[in-house]
Amino acid sequence: MRIAQISTMATPVAPTHSGSVETTVWLLSRELTRLGHDVTVFGAAGSEVSCRLVATLPGAYGRNGSPDDWHLCEWINLSGALSRSGDFDLLHSHAYLWGLPLEPLSRSPMLHTLHIQPSADEVRLRTMWPDARVTSISHYQWSAFPQLPPAPVIYHAVDRDRFPLVEKQGDYLLFLGRFTPGKGPLAAIEIARQAGMRLILAGPRNTYYEEIIAPLVDGVCVEYAGSITGEARAALLGGAAVLLYPIVEPEPFGLVMPEAMMCGTPVVATGLGAVPEIVDENITGFYAHSPRELPELVHKARLLDRRLVRLKAEERFSVERMAVEYLRVYEEVAKS
Repeated sequence: MRIAQISTMATPVAPTHSGSVETTVWLLSRELTRLGHDVTVFGAAGSEVSCRLVATLPGAYGRNGSPDDWHLCEWINLSGALSRSGDFDLLHSHAYLWGLPLEPLSRSPMLHTLHIQPSADEVRLRTMWPDARVTSISHYQWSAFPQLPPAPVIYHAVDRDRFPLVEKQGDYLLFLGRFTPGKGPLAAIEIARQAGMRLILAGPRNTYYEEIIAPLVDGVCVEYAGSITGEARAALLGGAAVLLYPIVEPEPFGLVMPEAMMCGTPVVATGLGAVPEIVDENITGFYAHSPRELPELVHKARLLDRRLVRLKAEERFSVERMAVEYLRVYEEVAKS
């Protein structure tokens, strides 16, 4: 098939130092190309893809002469892809659901994937264009809107080669993610204290970190490792005894959980959103309804076999699985 992948524009599409959506586009494009398909990525200049790249802007948002307005960047990229829609058998848009009103202008079928929790406007878009084909990244993502057409569920994937198995358990717990109240970094600090273990925090600094979290970082019981990407991210995940994911607001996926599992590191999480779909209890980790229940689960998770954690992650979150599942949907959409 001739397939267009329409990326978001927050970062270039690359294997490292990219946003989660752009990394997913990179992995999917690479695997589709390996399977023999003709793939073109529409994204920012500087993208490092193993297929054809159409750079619709000189950089990501506000970079190298690109507009500062991120909405405008996304619309320019989408418009660039639509202007060449006749060159493809299918266009797969990852740019929120902004491609739905453009479908009548496309000369080829379109598929859309939303990588965040639906907002009221995104629900309205699907209601206004009920015949558009939309996939879901978890069963939870669209579960609050049973009146909408069903969306095939295709979980995100993790590159097994970039997250190697670490069989020896480390001596620290890890919180890796954005510092927001919803992610639960304060809960992570309390869980580690109650579990009697050292905690490493990793993620980009922001106002919440500086004002709320930084005063609790003592360099002994609680350490801050900075914003970690690439090989350093995999090493930090693999070296942890347990990844803590004590969210207090539901999320539609949570890519850091499969990343940890691919390294053999079990996950202890709050059972909100898609967590029960991702964590296989007593195999890849544990979850509970409240962060207050998690300290006890940390010690149970440390007894899990890290090789089995890895095997389960390979089974459920491989790039090959993701690509094959998308191809099935592509073929259905292309025939419709």
